[in-house]
Amino acid sequence: MTIDQSFDIVEFLHDFFMTDDEDMINAFASYCRVVTKEKGEIIYRPGMEGDSTTFLLDGVLKTYILGPDGTENTFTFFYEYSTAVFLTNDMFTVPGVWCKTLTPCTMIEMVGMNPYKLANEYPVLWREIMFGTLPFAVRIMNKARAGYTLNAKERYLWFLDKYEPVVDKVSQVEVATFLGITPQSLSRIRAELAEADEDIKLPHY
Repeated sequence: MTIDQSFDIVEFLHDFFMTDDEDMINAFASYCRVVTKEKGEIIYRPGMEGDSTTFLLDGVLKTYILGPDGTENTFTFFYEYSTAVFLTNDMFTVPGVWCKTLTPCTMIEMVGMNPYKLANEYPVLWREIMFGTLPFAVRIMNKARAGYTLNAKERYLWFLDKYEPVVDKVSQVEVATFLGITPQSLSRIRAELAEADEDIKLPHY
């Protein structure tokens, strides 16, 4: 997807919020801008000050925490158009969460206004604030369930099913980190699956 300067933020917000409240949409849009980020840029980090509501338009992001040795332990990948990655810093209830780009990304950022404050004037926003973190929470729970109930090969098959759109966009190292296995183990699993079923969709790097 290519986002150009003619991208209509107001139309996007109409579709996202599913409301005809022109005053609310225009008020929200007045604090928004389209931004582009290069691969590897930090979008959110612990201790970051200020509020920023971010909607992903194109690209892949990941959220993670750092282990004691500095290892990135990935929670989830974000890649769907219009995903609300986070609504305000206050909404990250998991301590020490980081968010960064894995590919070049295009996003809408709302800056200079806390959505909570705006929602006091436009109550319809409260619904979106409440639901905005659901993709993050649901994916963490799904990953935890897979991690505790599936072996390494089954976890990789689960990844292929749940995250097919990012299979060809992120590195094998990132996939292995997400699954909690070594890149060597992932290579072995991929080879076994390819030998067992030539039709299975495997990443190409």
